[in-house]
Amino acid sequence: MGGVAAAAGQGVDAVFLNPAVLSRLEPESPSELAFGYDALIETAYSGLAAFARPVNRQGAFAVGLLYASQRAQTSYNGVGDMTGSFTPSDAALGGWYAHRLGPVSAAGGVKLIRSALAERSAMSGAVDIGLLASHVVEVGDGPLDLGLAIQHVGPPIKLGAVADPLPARARVGMMWRASPTFDAGFDLVLPVDQDPYMSMGVESRFPASMIGSVKPWTASVRAGFDESRTRGVDGLSGLSAGGGLDFFSARVDYAWIPYGDMGSVNRITLGLRF
Repeated sequence: MGGVAAAAGQGVDAVFLNPAVLSRLEPESPSELAFGYDALIETAYSGLAAFARPVNRQGAFAVGLLYASQRAQTSYNGVGDMTGSFTPSDAALGGWYAHRLGPVSAAGGVKLIRSALAERSAMSGAVDIGLLASHVVEVGDGPLDLGLAIQHVGPPIKLGAVADPLPARARVGMMWRASPTFDAGFDLVLPVDQDPYMSMGVESRFPASMIGSVKPWTASVRAGFDESRTRGVDGLSGLSAGGGLDFFSARVDYAWIPYGDMGSVNRITLGLRF
């Protein structure tokens, strides 16, 4: 859905974009476990694992891990001679809690971040906070939700003599639940390391009942646009498309994200409820 997440997130993996979406886990909701894999540009890849559980009448918590790497890279010395190879990697381990206060939910979390490059590694920490206001107003026949997330706020991470600030950002957005089978969302993202950008997306759902089946499954089709992916990229970029299938106690989601002449990203997520 073009990365729309401030108010649109569903499922435990959405905690990486706005932890307040955890509040959508009701007290009687099952626990959720999700695994994801992204085949990124060239040889790069990333993955995630996350677990969420309701803990009382008003709250839910989650823990999650993000990991990114690529295949081994060749290393050289100061005069250009090849000296071997290394595999760069980045990882973040976090924990979050969300609490409902009537129609408004607030959430916060902390993350431990580690980055490794050749023989050097470094660690840092960061804080995430999020807000979610459900059913703020009716637009037509559907409610409008609003969301806010502030992410990756923490000290720079230092590899050797170089210290790089974390990619802190604020995200504010809305989700219009136009009907039981159609949603539309919009986010404005304010990063510290680039110009602001917007993203938007839509989702259509097709429950089994639409074809006369009583089976407990729902298929989804999604599309979106992320303005940040068009910057400095030639060819088809910014758009994304995908779909999903929610059946019994499991769901599978897929997204295709083109990056013009550089290639495309393929993302798959598996979620389990128990």
